[in-house]
Amino acid sequence: MRIAGSPRLWLLLALALVVTAVCWPSAEVLYDQWMDFVNITFTHGWLILGVCVLLVWRDRAAIAAAPARFWPLALVGLLLTLLAWMVCYRAGIQDLHLTLFPAVYGLAVAAAFGWPVARLMFFPVAFFVFALPSWAQAGNALQELTVLAMRGFLGLTGPHAVISGDTIHIPNGSFVIEEGCSGLHFMIVGLAIAALHGELRRDPLKTRVLQLLLMAGLALIANWVRVYTVIEAGYLSNMKNYLVSVSHYWFGWGVFAVALVAFFWLSTWLTPAAPEPGAAPARPATATPLRGFLIVVSLLLLVPGASVVLRRANPPAPLSSAAFLTLKAPWSALVPVGGSYWLPKFEGADDNEYLTVVSPEGETLEVFRTRFIDQAQGRELVGGSSSLLGRALRYRGEQPVATPLGIFRETEAEDPAGERSLLWYRYRIGNDTYVVPLASQLAYGVRALTGHPLSSLLAVRTECHGDCAQARRRLLGLMQNATLP
Repeated sequence: MRIAGSPRLWLLLALALVVTAVCWPSAEVLYDQWMDFVNITFTHGWLILGVCVLLVWRDRAAIAAAPARFWPLALVGLLLTLLAWMVCYRAGIQDLHLTLFPAVYGLAVAAAFGWPVARLMFFPVAFFVFALPSWAQAGNALQELTVLAMRGFLGLTGPHAVISGDTIHIPNGSFVIEEGCSGLHFMIVGLAIAALHGELRRDPLKTRVLQLLLMAGLALIANWVRVYTVIEAGYLSNMKNYLVSVSHYWFGWGVFAVALVAFFWLSTWLTPAAPEPGAAPARPATATPLRGFLIVVSLLLLVPGASVVLRRANPPAPLSSAAFLTLKAPWSALVPVGGSYWLPKFEGADDNEYLTVVSPEGETLEVFRTRFIDQAQGRELVGGSSSLLGRALRYRGEQPVATPLGIFRETEAEDPAGERSLLWYRYRIGNDTYVVPLASQLAYGVRALTGHPLSSLLAVRTECHGDCAQARRRLLGLMQNATLP
């Protein structure tokens, strides 16, 4: 069955709605982020979505006239990408399933209508990336760059500053370069404007890359100027300037506006504006085969549907009440009485067990296990809602270690008193163990497509007391005299 080409935009819209419904968890996260007017970093998402729609509308004649045919190779890519999205969603890896969300739609378009239509849709789909909260991963790097830049600027101009971590101390006050001071919002918006500028001018790829690099540099400089000006204003006004005591948010956007003017001026040097081409002859709309569209929609509905059916057919098993730690004499275990700096945090865990083990020499080791019947975003072994070290311990380094009970991951940590300690830990998904956090989550995501694998973390900690080599031997001794899951 074939229909006239003009309704093709309606089919593209219908496909977008189907993908949004199937990948609803991603769409829900985007809605929450775009409506977050407290953190505001991604509130430009609605504008990005509107631009994507307008770009498709701009090219509607070309899209309607492009030959359309079912593309089996793209269907294979869609299947693999959809499965990857499902794995990341089940594993609670939010940034990855958000990043795959537009890719699912792009491949659905390619599979249903073929490369000629997919090529015309490529930029509108790719432009949607600027609306994704996954950009937050760049926040820490931009924050560190800002601190480094302030170190250099203040070293050249004064005032004298002592920088500790992300805190800048000047003679009459202190400034914390928080994540919001990283300039991430300026960077995302700037890159989006640069990308759109190149698309509207139909610039060649090399020119577009240069424009993106130029905009990235200007966005960095604009944020550094903003932070530097606020610090200098605080120093000169004894911390009473409006930018310090009230707000510097709109001041930052004013500086960014100057950077945008500089971008549009400098970008003309990269490539002069090409003369306006004559109007392209109108081409008649081509017919659209419905077979590819129906196959793609069927795939989008059947694959996640099959996963839901299989998960319901394999309900989660109850937690075992068997002891998770068995010791050989003269090793012994007792319930801890508190006072430890080690307070692991795992939100939504179904079970937490914590014991203190005493070695034959009277040295103590802490053993912790957490279990999840089901993992989800905000309730997972690895993610922002979980922390093996807790709030008090500070990470110093890690390495894998071989023990009589298999491979563990060793982490060296430091408590607020400056005492170092060693932690040996590993994850278990079903009956398999893992020492790489991401690998354990991906393994859970794969298995959670068809069931409810029990997932857990086992960790042992002991203090170094100045000698981490001795602490390592103590941990090894426990492994030789204990039965652990």
